[in-house]
Amino acid sequence: GDWYVYGGAGPNVFDCSGLVYWSYRKAGDYDLPRTSQSQWYHGQHISSHNLRPGDLLFFYSGRTHVAIYDGHGDMLSADHTGTKVHVEKIWWFAYDGARRIT
Repeated sequence: GDWYVYGGAGPNVFDCSGLVYWSYRKAGDYDLPRTSQSQWYHGQHISSHNLRPGDLLFFYSGRTHVAIYDGHGDMLSADHTGTKVHVEKIWWFAYDGARRIT
C-alpha cells in the first residue's frame, strides 16, 4: 500500500526496482543492484512454467519494469505514478522473462 515514487527505494515509497531491492535486503543478505536492467543479470533464468513465489518478473524488451511473483499467477508491483504498491495479474503481453535469486 505504499506509494509509487520514481527512484523510491523504501521504506515508505517505491519504484519497481526499489521495491525489489528493498524486499530482498529485508528478506536476507541479498546484494542486488538498484535498477531493473541490472537486476536482470543476477540469479538464474527461470521459465514461466517453473515460477515460484519470490521470483522476479521482468517486462518489456529493455527490462524496464520488474515485479515479484506471489505464487498465484499474480505479482507484487510498483508500476507508475499515482498508484500504490499492489498485487495484480501478471502482464503476459509485456513479459520478458524471470529470474530466481538464490
